[in-house]
Amino acid sequence: MLIDTLKLILTGTEPLPPALLIYGEEEFLREEAFHAIMHKVLPEGMHHDIEIIDAENSSESQIVDIADAYPFISEKKIIVIKQADKLFSGRSKKSTGKSALLNYLKSPQPTSFIVFTGIFPSLTGLRAARKNPKQSEKAKKIASGIAFPLNEIIDLIPAFECPKVSERELLSWTNERLGTFGKGISREAGEYLIANAGISLRDIANELEKLMLFAPEKKQYSEEDVLGLVGSSRIYNVFELQKALGAGNTAKSIEIVHHMLNNDGNAIMIISMLLRYFSALFRLQDAQGQGGNPYEIAKIVGINAYFLPEYQSALRNYPPMKLARAFYLLRNADLTLKTSSQSPIIILQKVIVGLSH
Repeated sequence: MLIDTLKLILTGTEPLPPALLIYGEEEFLREEAFHAIMHKVLPEGMHHDIEIIDAENSSESQIVDIADAYPFISEKKIIVIKQADKLFSGRSKKSTGKSALLNYLKSPQPTSFIVFTGIFPSLTGLRAARKNPKQSEKAKKIASGIAFPLNEIIDLIPAFECPKVSERELLSWTNERLGTFGKGISREAGEYLIANAGISLRDIANELEKLMLFAPEKKQYSEEDVLGLVGSSRIYNVFELQKALGAGNTAKSIEIVHHMLNNDGNAIMIISMLLRYFSALFRLQDAQGQGGNPYEIAKIVGINAYFLPEYQSALRNYPPMKLARAFYLLRNADLTLKTSSQSPIIILQKVIVGLSH
């Protein structure tokens, strides 16, 4: 899932620039973009001139000297600057002066190609704000906080942001990623896969690769496909647990938890999924108060409209005070699981019993 302009460069629709910047909080996406560029500029079976530089131990002038030198064994020299934000740290936004790197980029050596990679906190949100006409003021505000010479460099070379993907965006990210392979996944299956993998994009991407290997012929992955991959049963899984809790069936809930944990179920994953479930009920509580048709309400809650009646029925069993108690019990259970050696079955059983009161 690469940024549009980057795709154009990779496909040859746009020429390779003399330099580019790959930045952002999401390390996994930065790595993917970087490897895609390297695959483009370093074809297999050929010798390459490549320099990898850690900016923490280098200066602008040293980098420019390397970029100005002609390549020895290939037509183009590739220079990779890691932790490139370190080159510009310590400067105030009012600082100006000379910059060897800025001067070089105004008249770059055609036989060199530089890739800058790093987090670059001062650039966070800039690309998205510039792309959205309604956020022009936000873009100006971000730009005004960028120190020299970075503030001028970003106008000279393409800059690709890899922003942090929030937990609420993970499902759409999962669908988008599968879409690049011509595949999709149901909401329930996607949520279960995410809960099993955790919130790391790298881990989710690995699980998606396994899923495509597990069922390569599928175009749309279902809950059954994901359950088959992670080894849970159709009867005893977190979705059935949610239904049982929503219906107030304590005995059934405990039975499901015991079966899941006895079959290598992940207690922290179960807690994570239940927190998602009760968060959806909390949003439903507010959404119903605002009115609207079922499809609008389902969109606010973040669920498929088909499942709305099930969630509405569950909400009747969880008035505001009981919902607040559910969050307290689940957060406490999550902390206990991570900091004590207490039996996961006992911890989850206490949560379920506590939810029934």
